Amino acid sequence: MTESYKLPSALDIVADSYTGDPNHPLESAANTDWVRIFDTLDPFIADRETLEELKDTAPTSRAKDWLWGIIDTRKMYAAVTGNPF
Repeated sequence: MTESYKLPSALDIVADSYTGDPNHPLESAANTDWVRIFDTLDPFIADRETLEELKDTAPTSRAKDWLWGIIDTRKMYAAVTGNPF
């Protein structure tokens, strides 16, 4: 018997990482409309244009830097695998 696993949403990540100090980059954007928009997609499978738009509209530099890291990682995977990003 297998149990189904539900991936956490961006808001779940923020709630789980809250310690009073902004440790997770999305925590710094927790009370913004941006994080609610961001919560509707998975940054690890979203298309490049969407990630670039989210990066450009990120409400904090920490959220923007976090997305830069995801974009850079996806670029490296694309280069290694030959799959377009």
